[in-house]
Amino acid sequence: MSINLWLANRLYPVVPAFNLPITIPASLHTTLFVLSISSLFLLLLFPKKNKLLLVILITELFSCVLDVARWQPWEYQYIFILLVCFLNKNNPKAARNGLFFILVSTYIYSGFHKMNGAFLFSIWERTILHNFIGLPNTTINNVKLHYAGLLLPILEICLGLSLLLLKNKKLPALLLISMHILLLLLLGPLGVNHNSVVWPWNVCIILLLYLLFIRETKPEYNLIAITKKRNVIILFFWGILPILSFVGCWQQYLSSNLYSGNTFKMDICFDDKKTSEQFSEYLSKGKNSVCNGKTRLSVLHWAYTEMNVTSYPEVWYYKRFKKQYEKQYGADNANFIIYRYPYNNIKEVE
Repeated sequence: MSINLWLANRLYPVVPAFNLPITIPASLHTTLFVLSISSLFLLLLFPKKNKLLLVILITELFSCVLDVARWQPWEYQYIFILLVCFLNKNNPKAARNGLFFILVSTYIYSGFHKMNGAFLFSIWERTILHNFIGLPNTTINNVKLHYAGLLLPILEICLGLSLLLLKNKKLPALLLISMHILLLLLLGPLGVNHNSVVWPWNVCIILLLYLLFIRETKPEYNLIAITKKRNVIILFFWGILPILSFVGCWQQYLSSNLYSGNTFKMDICFDDKKTSEQFSEYLSKGKNSVCNGKTRLSVLHWAYTEMNVTSYPEVWYYKRFKKQYEKQYGADNANFIIYRYPYNNIKEVE
């Protein structure tokens, strides 16, 4: 569903995590992709072959180093799910504890990231109330209805805490499954038909919730166990580092910042139409204040259209993206603008 993300023969620039002295050939990206997919299928046939898990982990990590755009929230979570299974191959209880903590962390941090005006404006009002439910702007502008959107992240946080603290975890698990079903309805063909690459991710989480908390007749999860032995790495990456994201010291997508509306975006503004012709398929429709009426290429829209994923929403990434773009397409007749809600802090990338 996002095959162009994993290949290098595309218009969207490939931006490695490190400044490499050589250009990585496109064939290596393709080889890693094929190796990863093949190993996943083999794992279905031979689920007890732990070496296959190791091959997948190494392949995925290497692939992500070669292109930061691959640092998607679902990719990050999948890698750690596989890592938990690999580290606890002979200890199913420890593996379940690791998966349990990843899920709890996802809901709690995701909820806190949504507690902002950008979520209320772009996700609650525009996506849910207007695009999905079909309410007119006159109704949406109601102040009480506007702030009612905060009930969604509060509910998500409460369900995450219930999963963490309650002895009987079946009820919060069922409510979370219902939430994911509603998300599939919202994002799917019957809803706004948007971001299809996360549809199977939601299905995966539903299955995990079912396997961990509903199918298990007496699930026992111990938070203390996360602080011991091999699962400490899960506590560090899913419990501690995400806290730093609220002060800008850790990556938003690696901290369960999901559909919060408050991440950075970048637009490319062209001084003349001739320069932008090669990107005609990806140009954003309509004008906006960021480009002051110039031809606009939203990097987010470009990523969606060509790769079926979102652009990586970090300022440092956009700066490297600009350098790679200029290396491929030249530096003339284009300005790079970074911004985020409430769109009063717009800066040009130097």
